[in-house]
Parts: sequence; C-alpha cells; structure tokens
Amino acid sequence: MNARWGEQWDCHFFTGSMVAGFLDSMGDLLRDSGRGFHTASNEHALAVSALAGWQLYRRAYVIVMTSGMLDELRGTLANLKRAGAPGLVICADSPESVWFAFQGSLDCDNDGHQVIAARGLWQHFIRRPEDARASVESAFAALDQRPAPTFLFATQAVLESRVQDQTPGSVAPAPATASDLDDRQRAALDTVVQVLNSEPSRILWQCGRLSEEERQRVLALARRSGIALADSIIAPGSVCAYQDQEPVLNYLGPLSMYGFSRRIHAFLEQPQDDEGKPWLFFVKSKIDQSATPYSEGRLKRLFHIVQVNRQRAHIAPFTEVAVELPLGKVLDYLEPRLDVPPALLHARRERLQRLQRTREALPSDQIETLPMTPNFFFHRLGQLLGELIERDGYRYTGVYDVGRCSISAMRNLPRTDAGFSGWYGRALMGDALMSLPYIALNNCRHVLAFIGDGARALVPDIEQRLAMSLASAQDAASRNVTVLYLSNGVLSMIQTYLDKRYACHGAAQVNVPLNDRPQHAEQRFGPISICRARLLAFCPDTLRQALTAPGRLNFFDVWLGHNSEGDGLSLVSETAWSRLNAENH
Repeated sequence: MNARWGEQWDCHFFTGSMVAGFLDSMGDLLRDSGRGFHTASNEHALAVSALAGWQLYRRAYVIVMTSGMLDELRGTLANLKRAGAPGLVICADSPESVWFAFQGSLDCDNDGHQVIAARGLWQHFIRRPEDARASVESAFAALDQRPAPTFLFATQAVLESRVQDQTPGSVAPAPATASDLDDRQRAALDTVVQVLNSEPSRILWQCGRLSEEERQRVLALARRSGIALADSIIAPGSVCAYQDQEPVLNYLGPLSMYGFSRRIHAFLEQPQDDEGKPWLFFVKSKIDQSATPYSEGRLKRLFHIVQVNRQRAHIAPFTEVAVELPLGKVLDYLEPRLDVPPALLHARRERLQRLQRTREALPSDQIETLPMTPNFFFHRLGQLLGELIERDGYRYTGVYDVGRCSISAMRNLPRTDAGFSGWYGRALMGDALMSLPYIALNNCRHVLAFIGDGARALVPDIEQRLAMSLASAQDAASRNVTVLYLSNGVLSMIQTYLDKRYACHGAAQVNVPLNDRPQHAEQRFGPISICRARLLAFCPDTLRQALTAPGRLNFFDVWLGHNSEGDGLSLVSETAWSRLNAENH
C-alpha cells in the first residue's frame, strides 16, 4: 500500500477474535505515519468511510474484518466497485476442515467466497502462511488491473504469521499506455467540436465526479463556449454555484431524476423559435436511470445525447455520440479547437443570464408555516448560505443522505465544493450519516450534513463517535460540523411516490417515530463544543452563528411537515398550473 499510494491510504477495521492480533500489528505499523487507522460503529461504516475517503480525498484503503460480517457491508460494496475505489478487504475465515465453523463462510451448505466472486470482485483464500506473499502479490496485480475492492480471505494462522521485513520500493500502478486516437474516437470528438462551435440549440453538460483539475478545465471551457452546466444528486458539487466567492453564470443547478432545478427545467423544456433538439452531454457518467427525470425513450426522442465515458460497456444504448475516452484527453482535444463565433457566444450567455433570474422558490414556498415545509426551510437556508459565501468566503462540504428533504437541500442550497451523497449507486439510506465520523476527521472545510429521520432511525447512533473524531483532529478548535436532522415522522420519499401515484397515505409502511430530544443543550468535549437544539422556525441569526462558530459540533432537529410539492420531485409537479404561472404573480 505504501509503495503504491504513499500516505494516501487508510486502514478501516472492526475487531474480532481472529483479527485482533493482526490489527495490533497494523496499529503499530501505522502509528504516527500519516496514514489513518480508523474503526467505526459497525462493518457497514467501514465500507462507507472507504467510499467517502476515495471520492472526497482520493485515499485508498485496507478494510479488516471477519468473514462472518461480510453481509454487513450492504450495497456499499457495490458502490465501492462502481466508484473504482482501490483497496484490499482482509477477511479472517476458517478453513474448510473445521466442521461448521463459528462465523465461517465455508461449509457444505454455503460458500461465502463465491458471493464475492458473483459481485465481479477478485477474491482469494490464503490457507497457509507460506502462501501469503504470493497471494498478496496476486491481489495487488488484480488491483492494479482493475481498481475495486479486492478480497483476501485468510486463516487466523496466516494473519498472525510473520515474515522477514522486505520493504518494496516505490511501485506506483502502471499508467495507462498513451495511444493515438482511432478514427471512431476522432470522429466523435470532431462532432463535439462542431456542436460547441456552431450549434444554435441549447447545450448542457451534466458532470459526474471530477478531479479539481478537471473541474477547473470544465468551468473554463464552459465560460469560453457559453454552455450550461449541471451536477446531480449522485455527484453534488461536481460543478458548483460558486467559484472563489463569485457566482458561476454557466451553472444552472442539479439535473437528476429528483431534485432538478427550475432553471434546468426551463432550459430543457422551453425552446426559442426555430431551435432544434437540445444537446445533453453526460460527462463521466453511465447515464443511470437516476441521471434525469426522463425515460430512455424520451431521452432518445427529445434530445441529442453525447456521453463521455472511457469504458465501452458503460455507453448507453440511446447515446447518439459516444466519446470513449478519459475526460482529460477529451479536454486536450477540445480546448485548442474551441472557436465559438461572437454572436453565438453572446446569445448563449444572454440565455444563461435570463435563466439565472428564474426564481427557484415560488410564492407558496416562501410562506412560513408551523411546522415549516422543506421548501420554505431550504429556500431560507439557501439565502443565508449565499450571503455567507459571497460576503465571508464560507466554504463547506455537503453530506446528503437519502430522503425527500436531502433532495430539497441539494436543489436549493448553493454549493462551493464537491460533497458526499448517499444517493450514489445503490442509494442506501444511512450511508451518508455513517460517513460523518470519517469525514469530520479528514475534512479541512466546514461540514453540513442533511439527514432524514428515516436514515437516522435505520443505523447506529454515531453521535459520540462523531464527537470523538472531530475532537481528535489537530485543528479541531477551528472546525465546524453541523448535522441537520430533518424530521417529519415519515419516510417522506416513499410517501411522495404514493402521493403522486395513488393519492393515499402509506400509514404503517412510512411511519418513523420522532426523536424527542431536549430542545436545547450545550457541553464541552475537549477542544470543541457540542450544541443541540430543536428548530421549529427559521432564525437566520441563530443559524449564522452556529454555522460559523469555530470548534463547534451542532446537532439540530429541524421539525418539518411532509409535502410532495415542487423541489423538482417530478416533471408533473413542475408543469402544474400554479408553477407555470408563478412568474406572473
């Protein structure tokens, strides 16, 4: 791990009798090394922390656990594979010779190793200490070939064996060999150049997770070409509303199955005279079902689809122009060839300026009620964050769990940086919440987490571990982490679906008991203060102070009413008469 990633990796572990000795050695090796050595509330949180580490900080991982707990990783294992997150998963297991071993995964009735293989992940079982070195080398060869969770099952004897120290030199993963563009790739890129330079129709790039360099290059290209930009609920902040405290003209908000902005809706649904079909670019994307509110048939019928994805297997069947290259190579080709005529560039920028004047919040969203609607709360919070960003240079990392209220957060709050989304991949409730202790320790900016009461009730209480992680950071006295528990007593995304399809209440299948904590409490915890409050109304002064106070961990129970209206929850709600005519009132 050191040879490939230097200090850019962490060990995530959950102890057990078979791995305790191995973990003791790992702890000794990693102490004061700059590499993380993190436990968590359960095995599921190990995988979530590894995913957050790769997506936010490009840190590889070693996960250590016992094989009896493999099922605890849930669908987050698939999310790690999807993200191309490189790392080893070390699982203690009993040999087949043990008759129905305690917590073992191999017997005449079961083969847990084949479960991993069925997920398309490399796995190998090390039965004897003398096989350990060759097996580990094989694992790293597989990892170099395909970054993903790479499994090494091992007996306790193997895990507690020792070999002479033979520290390898620097062995960075072999870079992909450079090659010239083939005719098909060049033709696709030439089509993109022609579209950017001369197409009068609307052009929108929806960006997947970008590196910092890619983000800067995409923003520069968008400014030069006048095209529109969007992020999504699975990659919030891939492109942002702000850059260096200045609003980004080209950014129109998120585009996704849920939570699309009114600016995006107007851009795609309101053509000018004699315009052709819009051009939708999906950059570093598989064009999942979650990518847009449109069906595959409507995407193919209503839009020109361009997809930038270097893996041919991930090119969608309805893609019109497939660019099977890494984004860096695509930008290398486009940048010197970009030459948009001044008149066309002016027209594109003028349209973007008109769209920026579109009100995301309608009059009904601005009515304060008790309890507040999600629309109202996040409209006001978005205004507050905009003020803090523009006036004070406030920057934050958003953490979004799965739920209707987190959709409101992603739609209505301006972002300054890439965030972590539980909607990624399998869309597992609780993943974002479980990631918080790791993110709080490793993040250098403020953290704002948006957690529904359904997700909160689904996973272990992580509050004490979160406080311990934040307090252990070297600069804890200057950090600020705020957790907003968005509480309305129902699994509101499911209830929203029922509202739209059946107009009935989900009753027992959606009910979530409200967490009735004290209304206000504050305590010191080492270098930080832990503050708790219940928010029944929006108070900008209280929230401004709470979000910016150094050395602060805030837990806010925000009591909201359930509604299924607006916030880009469906195309139907955005075409309702009350919304189409809102600009006239």
